[in-house]
Amino acid sequence: MTQITQVSDHEQEIIVQLRTLSPEHQRAVIDLIGALQVPATPQESKPELEDDNNADIKIGLYQVLGKSELTFEHEGQVIYPLIAEAFNQGKKVVVSFDNVQLITWSFVTKAIGQLYEHFSESQIQSCLELVDITEEDLEFVYHVMETKKEFLINPEKFRQPMSDEQLEELRRKNPDNPILQVVGMFKDDPTFDDMLADIAEYRRELDEEYFRQIDAEEVGN
Repeated sequence: MTQITQVSDHEQEIIVQLRTLSPEHQRAVIDLIGALQVPATPQESKPELEDDNNADIKIGLYQVLGKSELTFEHEGQVIYPLIAEAFNQGKKVVVSFDNVQLITWSFVTKAIGQLYEHFSESQIQSCLELVDITEEDLEFVYHVMETKKEFLINPEKFRQPMSDEQLEELRRKNPDNPILQVVGMFKDDPTFDDMLADIAEYRRELDEEYFRQIDAEEVGN
């Protein structure tokens, strides 16, 4: 008789995200999940392995995702369940940025910022370590995390239009940011909302194209 295994909602989420990866990187994620598994029964647990069960979980972003430029939300969503699963088991997570050349706000918000929706700040601070990352990128990640915390405390603050003084301050701090060069230019344009909708649609198309490419690679393999 075939034994049916119950799959939790959290495990199902990981399975869905696995489909976005190539086979070799699916294996990397599966290996990480295996490291997170708790013995099913006390009889299977060996005392000498107790320290191993409490060992840190290391997640190499490049090894899991197979790319050095991490730009999309769905890529961050592949990483988040791995961190969350370890946190739920009381483990410390070491996230390696080795070979990662580019990270974006969207990726960091989904992979790390999302933790603040489900875990305490004290647990995140004590159980999450970022390694193999430049000082500039580390500051960027911390800025995203702080912004996420502020949003959860006061969402309305982020829905209010920025004043000219606030925009000028942002431009002063980020003079090379191309987006900030045009922020505010369209605030009185009646088609501004349409432009935002077009951008959102374009992002959805990019994600769909990404998934089509992944599916095609899986069929080819």
